[in-house]
Amino acid sequence: MEYNETKSSIDSHSVKLSQHVKIDMGSTFSIVSCSKHRLPDLVSAVDNLVEKGWSITSGLTSDDGLVFQGMSKFSKDEELSKQKKGV
Repeated sequence: MEYNETKSSIDSHSVKLSQHVKIDMGSTFSIVSCSKHRLPDLVSAVDNLVEKGWSITSGLTSDDGLVFQGMSKFSKDEELSKQKKGV
C-alpha cells in the first residue's frame, strides 16, 4: 500500500492508503474508511494501525457505500497512568 499524506489542519491529517482506504487521523483519534466492496483492504489497514499502538474504539458503521472504523491511541503518559491504577 502506498501512503499519500495531505495536511488538513495542524493536529490532523488525511492518509490515503489506496484507492479504496482513507484514514482521517488526529493525534489520539482516527477514522478509517473504505469502500464496502474492498473490506480486505480495511482489515489490513486496521491491523497495521493496531500493530502501531492504535486500539479499535467501536464497532463498524456504514453509510453511502463506505464502511467506517474508529480507532484511538493514548499518549505514553496516559498509558502509564492506566497501568498504575490497576490492581
